[in-house]
Amino acid sequence: MAADPAIPRPRSDASVQVDGPSESGLLLAIEGIDHSGKTTLTRTLAARLRARWRVETLVEPSRGPIGALFRHLSATEPAPPMAMALLSAADRHAQQPHLLRHLATHDLVLADRYYLSGLAYHAADGIEPTVYQRLCERVRRPDAYLFLDLDPEQAAGRVDRPADGYWELSALAARLPGSYRRCLDLVVASEQAAVFRLDAARPAQAVADAAIAAVTRLLTNPSLEGLSA
Repeated sequence: MAADPAIPRPRSDASVQVDGPSESGLLLAIEGIDHSGKTTLTRTLAARLRARWRVETLVEPSRGPIGALFRHLSATEPAPPMAMALLSAADRHAQQPHLLRHLATHDLVLADRYYLSGLAYHAADGIEPTVYQRLCERVRRPDAYLFLDLDPEQAAGRVDRPADGYWELSALAARLPGSYRRCLDLVVASEQAAVFRLDAARPAQAVADAAIAAVTRLLTNPSLEGLSA
């Protein structure tokens, strides 16, 4: 399945700008349900694109103090849903200076999960997405999303182990596909986000090739105008 772009968001959206170094790079978030191939695709894209562009990678939750606490609670005994959402948003705010430094010195920053994951996972946990949007006001939005579209049963079939922490529990995981669809609609409608949907059921090489084509178009057309599949 070819990349399917939604309407792109202008990068000058003042409602989510933060103070920091002057940006020259693009922020691309790689999103999807668990086991859809996000980390594999992030690594593959970084390796292939570095031959031509300056590329940095990030992962969320971060490895900083707030992100580490969020990871710990997720793996052991999670706090109430709103407390987890607050921690998630706080981690993203805390990482903004770090992100903006990378955007000032690189052509592309690839994020293995980002703001859309926060919306979708916390929505599945009972937090209204518009509430999480407000928690993330002035957080830098991605210039585009690569969304790995995969059936939950196929994703579950890729692992042979028990659930890894709170977010992989069956009841929550069952709500995630619908939560992602709802939150994708929200960011397209309210933030004019550019979303490239990739068929993650295809072989990893085919997914990577489609992603490379989409990212190359973004990097050679930084205005984000005139994008098509």
